Amino acid sequence: MSKYAHREKNMNGRTNTTQINGEFKVLLVYANSFMDTLFPVSISSIAGAMKVIGAEVELFDTTFYPDEPEYKKTSSDDKKSENLQVLPVNYDDVGIEPKTTDVFDDFRKQVIEFKPDLIGISAVEPTFLLGIRLLECVKDLGIPNIVGGVHAIFSPDDVMEYDVVDMVCIGEGEACIVELCEKMHSERNYTDIQNIWVRKNGAVIKTEKSAIESLDKNPYLDFTIFDPKRIYRPMSGKLWRMVPIEFSRGCIYKCTYCSAPGFLENFKEQGEWLRNKPMDMIFDEIRYYIKELNAEYFYFVSETFLAIPKARLDEFLDRYEEIKLPFWFNTRAETIKECTVRRLEDVGCHRISIGLECGNEEYRKTMLQRPVSNSKTIEACLLFKDSPIQLSANNIIGYPEETRELIFDTIELNRQVAEGVEAHSCSIFQPYRGTWLHKYCVEKGYWPKDKLALDLNFDPAITYPKLTHEEIKGLHRTFPFYIKFPKRCWSEIERAEKFTEEGELVFRELQKKYKEEFFDPVKTEPRFQQFG
Repeated sequence: MSKYAHREKNMNGRTNTTQINGEFKVLLVYANSFMDTLFPVSISSIAGAMKVIGAEVELFDTTFYPDEPEYKKTSSDDKKSENLQVLPVNYDDVGIEPKTTDVFDDFRKQVIEFKPDLIGISAVEPTFLLGIRLLECVKDLGIPNIVGGVHAIFSPDDVMEYDVVDMVCIGEGEACIVELCEKMHSERNYTDIQNIWVRKNGAVIKTEKSAIESLDKNPYLDFTIFDPKRIYRPMSGKLWRMVPIEFSRGCIYKCTYCSAPGFLENFKEQGEWLRNKPMDMIFDEIRYYIKELNAEYFYFVSETFLAIPKARLDEFLDRYEEIKLPFWFNTRAETIKECTVRRLEDVGCHRISIGLECGNEEYRKTMLQRPVSNSKTIEACLLFKDSPIQLSANNIIGYPEETRELIFDTIELNRQVAEGVEAHSCSIFQPYRGTWLHKYCVEKGYWPKDKLALDLNFDPAITYPKLTHEEIKGLHRTFPFYIKFPKRCWSEIERAEKFTEEGELVFRELQKKYKEEFFDPVKTEPRFQQFG
């Protein structure tokens, strides 16, 4: 047994923690997009910290509630499936159905019945207003609340502009939420806790951010607070019992559309944001989730998995030889080597996602801070041409000042790697807080400073000098057609970009043809499915 095997009991030496033993109730709220079913690391880690001190915890999760009318009650995966970026799945097979009751009525009912001492909300930018509306519907009950998550970290002042918010967490939450619960439980002053701003007597009391701690201080992620059916996550046309394993936090790269560099900058005075979780912890968790949750597929949460030191990667591969459950991770083209691909095949890797993001080398280098060459990207992708590992290539269109010609550079790069790539995803750029491109778009007048960004699978957000929103949406939905169909079909595909009666008819015809020619159900099955 490793030294981490019982860390859920002691938080790795935090011996000063008070055991509340069920005398303090916390209602955690996960304001999530409709049917985005991968377990979140964030709120699951907070739940694990609450479990350590014996707090009574319940969860209100919005995942199974259809979104607002503007998204036409469509999930991101449904949208991706319609645009031929993922294979469809049937959630009925595992007993999952969308909720038909009102999300706000249900939330209020749970608050009244559970009678929590604290409500804690985790939200990202596209779901933040949903979290605010949930708090507003129970404001009259007078229960203290705290808002956390990436949006709160990058925009705490904006979050506190909403008078329904009592507290905001401006950093990592595992330790400070424990201290908050202990002090609230013992009726002590809690306005001095690092990482937490508190509204008191009409003013906001601001504290400093706490020092960054190593990941071995954290407990197991507690997924038991979720509906048991939430463990199912689609991958390659199949629903898997999938569990995320946090492998690291932070990233060495500086992509301007990503918040990872923002975390490095935001916490540079508090310590090293980029941290790796000890390997013993990772394998303790793997075995724990197989035993306790019957996990059959793992997602290793890492910004760039293969950027880790070779010795660490070798240790992981050697030890995972005993597990051989399928797994998936994100990395970059320049981190992929042929010898690594062969080793990943041996231990049961099912899927790897890499970001192509943009096919124009100059734009990618100067605007996105991604200096990798097209030739290196093509070389890396073609390593998977005859591999059982599925490679997915992620792309973004609609960057600031992007033109139709630049988008077709991205299409051309995808065409050149198509023999090695199983799936080509396409997202629409959103200027998320904490990214360099958010600041750029605000300075250029492409995006209002105080506006919240949207889900990247639906509509364009920023103002474009040379493209309309309709043009971007048209290219978004025809993206896989341009990659897979021969160029002699491009004039027909261009007609399918139009949101007209004729355009819709052509789109449906091409959609049917695409499914017949390119959807291969055989490729949905990984080589290993059993715990070795």
